[in-house]
Parts: sequence; C-alpha cells; structure tokens
Amino acid sequence: MRSLFDFCGCVIGGCATPPSWPLDRAGGLAACAHFGDQDDLHLGSGAHPGGVVWSAVCACTGDASVADAFAAAAFGYELTIRLAEGLAPERQRWHVTPVAGVVGAAGAAARLLDADQADAVAHAVSIAGGSSHALVERTGTRFLHRAHAATSGVACARASAVLPASRLGLESGRGAFAEADAGVMLAPRASTCLEETGFRLHPATGFAQAAIEAAATLAPLRPHEVEHVTATVSPPAAIALASNPEPSGREEEWWSIEHAVGVALVGGLELPEVAGLRSRVELVPGDAGWGARVEVSLRDGTVRNRSSRPSRR
Repeated sequence: MRSLFDFCGCVIGGCATPPSWPLDRAGGLAACAHFGDQDDLHLGSGAHPGGVVWSAVCACTGDASVADAFAAAAFGYELTIRLAEGLAPERQRWHVTPVAGVVGAAGAAARLLDADQADAVAHAVSIAGGSSHALVERTGTRFLHRAHAATSGVACARASAVLPASRLGLESGRGAFAEADAGVMLAPRASTCLEETGFRLHPATGFAQAAIEAAATLAPLRPHEVEHVTATVSPPAAIALASNPEPSGREEEWWSIEHAVGVALVGGLELPEVAGLRSRVELVPGDAGWGARVEVSLRDGTVRNRSSRPSRR
C-alpha cells in the first residue's frame, strides 16, 4: 500500500507539468511519476520500478480486484528488480529502469489482462532498451524512457494474445540482457523485491539521500561556523553522476550532492549563505554499498560526524 501511495504522490506532483506530447494512459502516468524525480528506488539494482510498473497496472486494472492489482504489481517489481540486478556489469551502457522496467510492466499487465505472461515477458525482453547517456546529460530523454517502458510493456502484454514471442531472448546473447548474470537474477531472496524497495524522502537526487539524512542529524548549523565538510558517499558512482559544487539553477541544485548537504546542515533552509557553504563540501568516494558519512569541522576546532543509509520502509 505504501508503494502505491508513493507512486500516487509522485504522479500528483509531476502533473503540475503534464506531458505535452501524445501519450497513452500508462505512458502519461509514468512520465508524470518521474517529473519530480522522486519515484521509488531499489538500492541493490539502482532501478526505480514503481513509476513504470504501477503505471502499467493502473492502465490495465479494469474490473480486477484490489488483491489482483497488488499481486500484479508485486510480480512486476520482481521482474524489474531481478533483471536490473542481473544487468550490473552493463549499467555503464544501459539505463536499467526502462530496460528492466518494460519487462516488469509487461508481466504485470499480462497478469491483469489474463494474457500469456511468458509471451508478454518474452516480447518485452526483445524490445527492451534505453541508453544510460540520458542520465549523464540529464535531458528529457529520461522521461521518455519511463513513458516508453510503461507503454511498451502494456503493448507486449496485449500482443501476447495474438503474436507468439521469441522465448530464448535472455539466453540468446543478442540483446540488452546479453551480459546479464543469470545467477543473480535467479538467486533466492529473504524478502520480495517490492519489500526491498525504498522511497526517496528528500527533495533531491537519490544519490544524495543518505548524505542528507546524515547531515540533517548535525543541523542546524550557521554557515559561518563551518570550516570544512567531508562527505563520504557510496557508491562511488554517485559522485561521478551527482557532484556539482557550483550548480546553476534549480535543476542543477537538485542533482548536486554538495548543495543537498549544505541545505541539510542549515536545517533545510536554502539561505543565501548555502552557496558559500557548499563550496566547502568535499566529496569522497565510499564503498560499493549505499550510504554516507558526513564530517563537519567547525571554526572553533570541534568536529562532528554522522553516518546514514537511505531509508527503506
């Protein structure tokens, strides 16, 4: 239920700037769910399954019961996250949310439409795609990624009623999942993928969530009191994608870990002095997990530090 609630909140927030290009119901919901860049996050895979899977579920619910809708969503999360984790070696090339998300959307939609789930998923495996370069440039392509995944997933489910699918798409070694780790995808888990997925609680990039939580426990500080801040951030790729000590404009501030830490240290208030404070934030790569440690050196010689990991449920 909390997952659906989070999805609805993201859609409502994103609807302030609804898509201006033609989209079906699933694609429109998926685009809106990501416009605020706060849709859910599965830490192990780096995927944001909710915006894609729930969009497909909402577009196909029809007369299905609430229980059936939740079961379909859980199935979609399982497919999305397991496939995204299997893509770990290929994340430099593939944007895992749309690549794995189209498969999850297809599986979820097929359950609700009483379609052939194996064929729906097989269709989706074959058409999955999405270059990770859109994340580096931070262009509107990343919104189209979500919309395409949800729309195409539903289309794959509907197509499975009339078109037989290539069932060996994963094994063939000729598609997006050619280098996927089957062992990772099939490994038993202590909990469902839906249960493992957490929420982005703070209005900033997902890469900054743990650093914000750590910094917030040290707040409020006055900017002139702070001599230097060292933020150790995991995984190291977070720094490569979201380090910007001099962001220009709201969107760059959203993606700046330095800005997020500065704002959190002063108690969540975006004061004029935050610009000077974030220039004193040094980012250090941590281990391969997810988390952050923030150490603040004050001008009076005292040092304070806190560690945190992103909140799940």
